[in-house]
Amino acid sequence: MSPRTALRGLGVATCFVVLLVLSLGPFSRAACLVGEDRVTDQIVIELVPGASIDAVAARYGLTPTDSIPAYLLWNTVAAPGADIDAIVSDLNHDPDVRRAQPHRFMETPEGVQRSIGDLDFSANATLFRNQTAAQSIHTDLAHTRYTGAGTVVAVIDTAEALGHPETTSVMAGPGIDVVGGGDTAEVPANGIDDDGDGLVDESDQHGTHVAGLVHLAAPDARILAIRVLEEDGKGESFTVAKGIRIAVEHRVDVINLSFSMGHDSLAVERATEDATAHGIVVIAAAGNRALACVEFPASHADAVAVAAVTDAFVKTDYTNEGPEVDLSAPGNAVLSTWGEMDWARWSGTSFATPLVSGGAALLVEKYPGLTPAEIRSVLRSTTQPDANPPEDSGLMGTGVLDLDRLTAALTTDRTSLKLRREPGGTDARWSPVLDAAHYDLVRGDLSRLRLDATLVDLGPVQCLAEDTATTDIAGALDPVIPAPGHGFFYLFRDDAPDAGGGSYGSGSSGLPRLTNAGDCAP
Repeated sequence: MSPRTALRGLGVATCFVVLLVLSLGPFSRAACLVGEDRVTDQIVIELVPGASIDAVAARYGLTPTDSIPAYLLWNTVAAPGADIDAIVSDLNHDPDVRRAQPHRFMETPEGVQRSIGDLDFSANATLFRNQTAAQSIHTDLAHTRYTGAGTVVAVIDTAEALGHPETTSVMAGPGIDVVGGGDTAEVPANGIDDDGDGLVDESDQHGTHVAGLVHLAAPDARILAIRVLEEDGKGESFTVAKGIRIAVEHRVDVINLSFSMGHDSLAVERATEDATAHGIVVIAAAGNRALACVEFPASHADAVAVAAVTDAFVKTDYTNEGPEVDLSAPGNAVLSTWGEMDWARWSGTSFATPLVSGGAALLVEKYPGLTPAEIRSVLRSTTQPDANPPEDSGLMGTGVLDLDRLTAALTTDRTSLKLRREPGGTDARWSPVLDAAHYDLVRGDLSRLRLDATLVDLGPVQCLAEDTATTDIAGALDPVIPAPGHGFFYLFRDDAPDAGGGSYGSGSSGLPRLTNAGDCAP
């Protein structure tokens, strides 16, 4: 049975069941507060449902300019010289407004530091795949198990080169340009110092470099390029939020955010929460200011915060740290793609982050039904020790990304299922199990499902198919497929024997749900 089967005409009330039980701890967050990098005279407003933006804008002398309807968010412009803080304060007491805040810029950590990648004309694909960063996170061993096949990672960043020989085959189409509204994320640099920092187009290849490192960690994951930042590495937070929303609409599996800001952003916060609610894990850079705190959006409770270590697994001299960090990854002089055919080395938390995003893609390949919180838990629990001194204990996460340990932890006979409603029916997606030749499709009543620390009791189940793909079309429903709206779930089983006598616990009769052969129990 293929791990991708369409169940056409299926009405499903419940999206997925994951056969993996994890211990999840609380994740409290505190963001850095750095600088006042505001977009001039602009205010972001989240309305109360049913409220009129025109009425709100008229009360405060604002002009609505842009919106994200899904979030009831508006970007507005005040009259030049208006007291933005006073207007924001008044808005936050308005009964038609949920929240309001000044509109701010976001920027790549390397752009903040005025860091530029160094071209390496001696590099090639072999050196790229075998560089120290790859060896230290054990890509070679991991890729004998999983490669990210069937997953999509959104790289939300600057413009990205789509034709580099290393990554062109995995790019998910031409990408999206949110900044300029073009039909591709591959936009040439303009040769202008847009942010006035004395450097011209210093982050032009930032997105390309990040995309290459996602590919290094997950070579078969597809990459969706979404341009939200100018070539100087700077962009408006409202535009970033729209980029995240586009990634959600494209149903990606992982979102990589290799940029940051010193304050939170209402728009990006709402977009991040939306992505998480849709089952997408968000991986974000901790920042490059060498602060004892994590910048936004990595500081958001829904994001996985990534710090950077040297090749010796010691924190870099630029990385932010703090109890908010989840884990770290190599970030110094990391070799990756540059332009249409070149290679470059660049340092920063921006480049540690995509290695973790690639690791998340390996997880999703195996367990597509994992929640973002469960993905975070597995990433944190499979790290290798860092070499930081005792005073940094707890400030650099649980350790350094280890793709070998990560993928070795996924070699059990368990699997998961995710159902996604499509225009023509419901698409069932599940992960293949190593060395498994057969799968069984069963259904049960969710109200009878029980979990404990290690086992899953499905209650009474019905075997719908034994080692045979099931495809139903809307005009010819199979009688064993439940009617629309019924609260049933579907699970696929492998044929690997289990030493415990039953991989998924016992049912109401006390008998194993599965025989040792892995078939549906009578």
